[in-house]
Amino acid sequence: MTFIYDIVNLEFVVVVSFITVAYYLRSEPLKVFLIFGHILVIFLLNDVLFPASYMSDQFQYVKISQQFRGFSLPSVTLDSTLGFSSLLFSLIPLPFIHSVQSIAMINFLIFLTIFLLLRKFNLSSQKVDYFFLLFPSLLLYSSLALRDMLVLFFMFISVYTFVTREKILLSLVFASPIMLLKFQNYLMFVGGGIFYFILKNAGRRRYVLLGAFIFLAAFIPEKVPLVNQLYERIEWWRFALFADQYSYDWDVVDKMKGYYEPLGTGIFLLYQVVKYFFYMLLKPLIWQADNPFQLIQSIENMVIFGMIIWINRKKILNEKIREKILFLNCLLFVSMTINGLVVFNFGSAVRYKFPFIVIYFVFFLYLLRSDRLFLNQVMSAGPSAVGLRPVNA
Repeated sequence: MTFIYDIVNLEFVVVVSFITVAYYLRSEPLKVFLIFGHILVIFLLNDVLFPASYMSDQFQYVKISQQFRGFSLPSVTLDSTLGFSSLLFSLIPLPFIHSVQSIAMINFLIFLTIFLLLRKFNLSSQKVDYFFLLFPSLLLYSSLALRDMLVLFFMFISVYTFVTREKILLSLVFASPIMLLKFQNYLMFVGGGIFYFILKNAGRRRYVLLGAFIFLAAFIPEKVPLVNQLYERIEWWRFALFADQYSYDWDVVDKMKGYYEPLGTGIFLLYQVVKYFFYMLLKPLIWQADNPFQLIQSIENMVIFGMIIWINRKKILNEKIREKILFLNCLLFVSMTINGLVVFNFGSAVRYKFPFIVIYFVFFLYLLRSDRLFLNQVMSAGPSAVGLRPVNA
């Protein structure tokens, strides 16, 4: 019977949405094909390539979403991550929620919505579109019954409001659902923004101010109350996720404590920050891959790392665009460092970082295109005055 419900969902919502988008993209058949591939992957993952129980959280989202749909009292509170995510899933107009594939189809619709918003908001380009359609981690998590696409959606809206509309308070309002969906992501968004404003407003004193902040944060964190609180919170997260590796079997955790590296201070903390920033970007390293999924993730990490280096080597003419790129780099640094410090599991590392990677490249590529258009405008006004020749946008 569940199969019939999924067929109804597929035919009356997913296929209709796909046909509508395919018509809209009728002059771009390759993109239509790639979107169709996303639909196929929904039915090629759970209980085909791996058992659905491999990510057991999926069943919880299905169960609680069904309770909300049935107007029965949910078994979790609404202010919990599971409760709030399930409520949002239940409100999305899919006829039936009876399997993990049902929630996966909802996540596909969220994926499709973001893709259309890229065009609506004028963020779209060939590079942005193909990155969005081909990024393996996005393909994976938009095809599972997890909350990550909800997190990505609200992060996308909030960063769009911040970067393109420059409305700080409104961006925080749009980001507020993330406090219930994934609180640490909200803290990283705010932390990245604070770091950005410190560097942006420091002017020529930027590096002196940054050096002073690093000294206080690393050598005497107790002198900076916010840093001290964050320091203690990160250490709490680290040990909690370390224990989670062993299912909170405290006898095992006690035996494995010798492999746990607490947060340090001073030079050692700076070493940890640099180490775990790069480690978060690159793990699992290729020699750490134990299965085909991890091997794919490792290759993906190396490609992404190379792309980050490549786009940051581009020369930016417009000062305003340079500032916005500074924000993206601050957000990337804060998110990768904090996640790198607290996440031990390879699968969790990929899951935690993929929304930030998507946001980073979508907006960075958009800003590069905007700078190129700005360059053409400058040269059209008087290329000989700046000694440049026009280029195609």
